[in-house]
Amino acid sequence: MTKRKTNNQILEKRLFIGFLSIFVGILGLYMYLVSATVMHVVLQTEYRQEAKTIRSDVSTLENRLIVAQHKVSSNIASLQGFTSITEKIFIDRTPASLVLSDSNRTQ
Repeated sequence: MTKRKTNNQILEKRLFIGFLSIFVGILGLYMYLVSATVMHVVLQTEYRQEAKTIRSDVSTLENRLIVAQHKVSSNIASLQGFTSITEKIFIDRTPASLVLSDSNRTQ
């Protein structure tokens, strides 16, 4: 009976150590996954901020490009003899009709 009792105690001790090691392993894995998740959230926030900065820089460069293109086109136009006008002329392109309606009525 004492041999059977000691065998049961040894078995219980081994099972306890096994379950304890599994619990510690699962706890360690949980802590690792939580810290990895927090790290990925922080990295994602940093990447979003960096993307905003890059978009802002691209926007500024595109604006400078448009201004430079406008300067070049006005310089080319003045070389070909074109001049600036102050009075604009608008042409009405509505088709002529015998019936007076709102679409072809001039104000």
